Amino acid sequence: MKTYQHLCKDAIRSLPVYEPGKPIELVAREYGLDPERVDKLASNENPLGPSPMALAAARRAAAETWLYPENSCYWLRHKLADRLNVGPDQLIFGAGSNEVFYLLADVFVAAGVEVVMGESAFISYKISTLLHGGTPVEVPLRELRHNLDAMRGAVTERTRLVYLPNPNNPTGTANAADEVIAFVRSLPEHVVCCYDEAYAEYQEAAPDLRPLIAEGRQLICTRTFSKIYGLAGLRIGYGYGCPALVALLERARPPFNVGNVAQAAALAALDDTGFVERSRRGNIEGMRYLAAGLERLGFTSVPSCGNFILVDFGAKAQDVFETLLQNGIIVRPVAGYDLPQYLRITVGRPEQHDRLLGVLERSALP
Repeated sequence: MKTYQHLCKDAIRSLPVYEPGKPIELVAREYGLDPERVDKLASNENPLGPSPMALAAARRAAAETWLYPENSCYWLRHKLADRLNVGPDQLIFGAGSNEVFYLLADVFVAAGVEVVMGESAFISYKISTLLHGGTPVEVPLRELRHNLDAMRGAVTERTRLVYLPNPNNPTGTANAADEVIAFVRSLPEHVVCCYDEAYAEYQEAAPDLRPLIAEGRQLICTRTFSKIYGLAGLRIGYGYGCPALVALLERARPPFNVGNVAQAAALAALDDTGFVERSRRGNIEGMRYLAAGLERLGFTSVPSCGNFILVDFGAKAQDVFETLLQNGIIVRPVAGYDLPQYLRITVGRPEQHDRLLGVLERSALP
């Protein structure tokens, strides 16, 4: 069987492969379970499903899937610009905010370029860097939080990008606004900072870095409709920064990268403020209940600012993962993030929490 190894770029041969949370259908087939009885708490999806307003808009837009989408996301661009109080030319759209990371690598990363990131941060930062022959500089976290002093110390003349997710996935930890602002202001002119805000809507008071963009800092902030808006399957996200930076990313953006159904759903989701508030409130209540239940069973969780919690299961983490799978509950191992003793659990619905806690209690795993 041909491998094509001799034909591909060197970077591809050793590139890590992103492994998403196991899908419900695969787990059901593998363990002989009813798919309706499988709970997926692995990928930080909204347990309430999609925004109802977004779903209705998506259904209407589906009638026009024979047409190419509007390439500039015109209507969504202008609504978001008004919402964020930025110019329409300060926005870039992608198939999830994940695509924006790859656009940044397209524009700024090549052989000899360094990209600074946390050691246990979203793996797409590393993959997109390696794909372009760059060098990921992974800085160890301090108490599971980004060590901004160490990250600043890791910046050299070869650095072109720095990634700062806040809150961080998979740890759920966040850095305070004042230290984030000081960090961005400390970066030299030859470095672009990507501030990943995928879970910002779950925070009561997320840091606002728009004044730094107005100051002319080399900064792009990224957000997604995959999390609190419940549109993960439609793949739509965006970044906002200074017009000159966005213009460079637009040069690398593939045409028609955001479909018309995704655009319509996102446009409607922005107006569904009631759904967003229900999702945020349910997340706070669910987080407290799940963390308390885990503590009662003897498991320690990391205080989280996202819609998931990182739970310390010690040396039995893999056993816990397998036991939960056998009982139709999918969570996320994070050994690939150098956190082998932990599992990441998405905050779900009350009945899902009770089921998970019941399995752990019956299994007598501590």
